[in-house]
Amino acid sequence: MISKFVELLLGYFKAKSYWPLIQPVFSLLALYVISVVIAYQYIEWRYHFTPELATFLGSYLVKQISVAFLAFALLALVLGTKWKSGVRTEAAARISVWLRFGTRNLVLAGIIIVFATGVFLHLAPNRASHIKIMFLENPTSFNEYAFTYIVYELNHLQTDWHFTLNPDAFNRDSRTSTEIERCGTDSLCYAKLIAEAQPLIGITETGFDQDSFWINSGVVSVISAGQWKRFAPPSTYEYLSYSLIVQSTLIHLNRNCGGLPTAAFQASRHSYGDLFEFIPRRNQMKAAILAAHLSPKGQELLANCFGLEYMNTCNRLLSLDWLRSGRVRDNLKKTFEIEL
Repeated sequence: MISKFVELLLGYFKAKSYWPLIQPVFSLLALYVISVVIAYQYIEWRYHFTPELATFLGSYLVKQISVAFLAFALLALVLGTKWKSGVRTEAAARISVWLRFGTRNLVLAGIIIVFATGVFLHLAPNRASHIKIMFLENPTSFNEYAFTYIVYELNHLQTDWHFTLNPDAFNRDSRTSTEIERCGTDSLCYAKLIAEAQPLIGITETGFDQDSFWINSGVVSVISAGQWKRFAPPSTYEYLSYSLIVQSTLIHLNRNCGGLPTAAFQASRHSYGDLFEFIPRRNQMKAAILAAHLSPKGQELLANCFGLEYMNTCNRLLSLDWLRSGRVRDNLKKTFEIEL
């Protein structure tokens, strides 16, 4: 039906006297639409993911295609018109025309190429930062070696970023008396000292004063493992896996993309399970872990900031299917005697 409409439209314009003037524009627009459609189909084939049309049209990929076609159109406009008039002149006159107009056109073309390249690279997605994981105290609510295995599997399942895990728990006595006095019992304060302004996730057994399972500040997050024991199931390992993915995403956004989306984690009595949504009741964290997903706005944010591969990876990891079935689940049961 769409093809018949295009044929009808094309036939209408071809009958007009101004068709030779608009034919290049029409051809360029047709090629642009074809390129966008191919890009959409490539995403479906490459990532096994069908984005919403609004999310796709707002993605960095469509913006880059638009920049490339706009630059091509401007180059054709700058280099095309004057050269045609020069072809009609005599050989001696051509040189004069080229000196007067050709050099200027080449300079304009160079400016267009440099500007378009800058915009194209600016729209390219960022690279996600690698993240260090540190035990802020010796784990008592989970098997640290089983947790280490899960961290290694997260590194194995994706290539956008990786975790490095320090097996030795943090010793507060290793800090200066001034630092200990300043931080007191504040786990986030100690995590910031360890991080030294680099991405870090700390794992602690103690809880927080506020009603929360974790706390984030810039590129540093602290997750409380001990608080989850009275809320399980899901298991502590499912909770920690989910928390690692969420905190990694927050750290990446804070470091590379100017922070969280508008209204993220804003207090509300209503929720539907989005990654960036406030959980009004602590027991609702169970549902959030079991049905974790990204909203269309969240997908658009991550895709534009880190690329479609990163967004697809987050969706896949958040589901926790890799943890609850198959090889990972069997290894946890066989080697560490852990039932999820």
